[in-house]
Amino acid sequence: MQEDRTNEIKKLIAEKIKTLKGEIPYSTLANKSNLTAARISDAANNKIDFRISTLIEIATALRVNPKELFDIEFNFDEYYNELENF
Repeated sequence: MQEDRTNEIKKLIAEKIKTLKGEIPYSTLANKSNLTAARISDAANNKIDFRISTLIEIATALRVNPKELFDIEFNFDEYYNELENF
């Protein structure tokens, strides 16, 4: 169950990257970071288990505070309560 929720959170973060990216090409973001366009695309499409450094680079390319990538619609309180009941 915990792994499912982790995957759900990762998916929401990937969707957030896509939302913030909008119509900006991955190649443009790559030019503004130390990542390849493929790496950014893989993160935005939830194809990789990315490192925190990848998220920081993506935030840099998007010119947003990294915490914005974690501003997702997920009920962490409910999740933590579920964990306590195990």
